[in-house]
Amino acid sequence: MERLVPMVAIVVGLICGLIGAFYTIGLLPRLMVAPARVMVDLIGLLVLGLTPLGLGLAGIWYGKRRLTQARQAARARREAELEQTVLHAARTHPQGITAQEYASQTPFSLPEVEAKLEQLYLDGVLELEVTEQGRLVYKLKAPS
Repeated sequence: MERLVPMVAIVVGLICGLIGAFYTIGLLPRLMVAPARVMVDLIGLLVLGLTPLGLGLAGIWYGKRRLTQARQAARARREAELEQTVLHAARTHPQGITAQEYASQTPFSLPEVEAKLEQLYLDGVLELEVTEQGRLVYKLKAPS
């Protein structure tokens, strides 16, 4: 339902916009040829041409904006879920855990997990240690 309204707005906007554009394009030559009916043609141009065209463009803009907002909200939810998952794994492994181990325990990809671990390290939430084998191990920062 969240994506249905924007998609309907875009489709209706396209239809209205096309009708308005075709009517406007079709009526413009009449304005230059028949000066006796200028007022009737101008009213027709406004009501049947420019108004649907404007409403159509507004519908397309609205639908696109709503789809963009829905994508951003989904991305934010995924980021929050990833952060909660990483922090939960860090709490259950106080000795530390590598990015590969984090990724294997979550539905997230290794690049996503590595980026989140780096962000949490830079934010001061996690500590980073290098083992004797050269592995990067992340663990919760000890409270000071």
